[in-house]
Amino acid sequence: MQFRSLIVSAGLLLGAVSPLAQADSLRLGIGEWATGQASTYVLKAVLEDAGHQVDVSSVSLAAIWQGLSVGELDAFSGAWLPVTQASYYEGMADKVDDLGPNLTEARVGLAVPSYADTASIADLSGAGDSLGQRIHGIDPGAGIMGLTEQAMQAYGLEDWQLVAGSDAAMSQTLKTAIARQEPIVVTAWSPHPVFADRSLRYLEDPKGIYSSNEQIHTVTRKGLAEEKPEVTAILDRFQWTLADMQGLLAANQESGDYEANARAWVDAHPELVASWLGESGDESASINQDD
Repeated sequence: MQFRSLIVSAGLLLGAVSPLAQADSLRLGIGEWATGQASTYVLKAVLEDAGHQVDVSSVSLAAIWQGLSVGELDAFSGAWLPVTQASYYEGMADKVDDLGPNLTEARVGLAVPSYADTASIADLSGAGDSLGQRIHGIDPGAGIMGLTEQAMQAYGLEDWQLVAGSDAAMSQTLKTAIARQEPIVVTAWSPHPVFADRSLRYLEDPKGIYSSNEQIHTVTRKGLAEEKPEVTAILDRFQWTLADMQGLLAANQESGDYEANARAWVDAHPELVASWLGESGDESASINQDD
């Protein structure tokens, strides 16, 4: 699906959801994948503890970026840059504010179970029969799906099918295949709970379609810093590590109660949360800081 058509559908989606948010509340767009669910609900809990009303809008990735660009959403903590969501960011760069990375230990690519013989994406064309010529992916508007379409062309996999679904559906399909010791290829990113038990590994990408040095950024609409400086300061200070979020990712995978799990995580990490709130005495992070 082309970027322009995604934006058209984004406008329709946002028209349906924007009335749910009150004018004085902070409107967070959520990415329906593991790290997006984790960061959004953690921020919701932290901001609500700081006295702010927060509404979460679950819409497509295209709708999130469009919503930020026209002011119908306030912030998004799941912007994978510089590669995965580049097509969205490049079209909106002058209409949003990038507060920088909230997590730097990120990667995207294609992955197979650790028992698979395949080592590289370049090997897939010769292993199509055993793999059913399928790559199991997530929702069609996700940045990793666009990259995978590029990879399929670059590596001569035009006869393969990219199966769209959801993070949960892909994870369950992968879990079933591993339990049966069956071959499978999936779109993958880390941090993600599917990598927790080391049963999955990335395929080599000699053509460099994917990025092994991704970061997850927090992006806001233009004007938020002036209108809500306290909120923007919290968003700007929000930074964590893979080690910080591992337990939360595992809890979310087990129960799916993202809001309750985020609340428990926030209560269990008072020092880190205090640094986001500016209560730790470390004032090194500031809005739109020049590095």
